[in-house]
Parts: sequence; C-alpha cells; structure tokens
Amino acid sequence: MAVNAAKMEGWPPNLSRRSLTDMLEEARGRENLLRTQIERFEHRYSQKLEDLEARLDRGEGSEHPDWEDSIAWRNSVEILTRQSQLRSLLEWTLRSISPLQTS
Repeated sequence: MAVNAAKMEGWPPNLSRRSLTDMLEEARGRENLLRTQIERFEHRYSQKLEDLEARLDRGEGSEHPDWEDSIAWRNSVEILTRQSQLRSLLEWTLRSISPLQTS
C-alpha cells in the first residue's frame, strides 16, 4: 500500500527512497558487525552472557577483562536489539511507499 502524496508532505524534503535504502544497508551492516562481536565473546567465554554476568555477580572472575567484556557484550546485545528494530522500521517504510512519491 503506497503512502499518498498528502501524507508525504510532512516528510523532510531530503528524505528519499534512495536515502532510506542507504540507511537500511547501513543498519544491516551494523547488525552484522554487532553479531560478529557477540560471537567473539561467546567463543572467548564458551558460555552465554547471562551465565558470565551471574558468575561475576557471585564474585567469580576478574575486573579485567571479564567485567569490561561483560559490559561491552551487554551493550552489543542491547544495541543489536535496537538496530534490528530500526532495520524493521526502515524495511516497513520502504514497503509502504511507492518509488515515485519519494524519489
């Protein structure tokens, strides 16, 4: 279903189908980088993040690198979640508009 011209009037003038497509590709690239980073942590610790965090909460493990890694790992997981939501929004937006209305 295409967005009609009246709905498009409120959009920023520099927002085009091409810019949305570029943003979508960037979002996918960031997701891939975050997944790679998460996989490295999983390989390094051979356990789930939640298990590492529980171990650290019990006082097991060192401040460096375990605590720092758990923080970076948790941040990566949370950013990946938000990035996936952004990608979904961009995909939905691109499906909802026709190329002629946004180019």
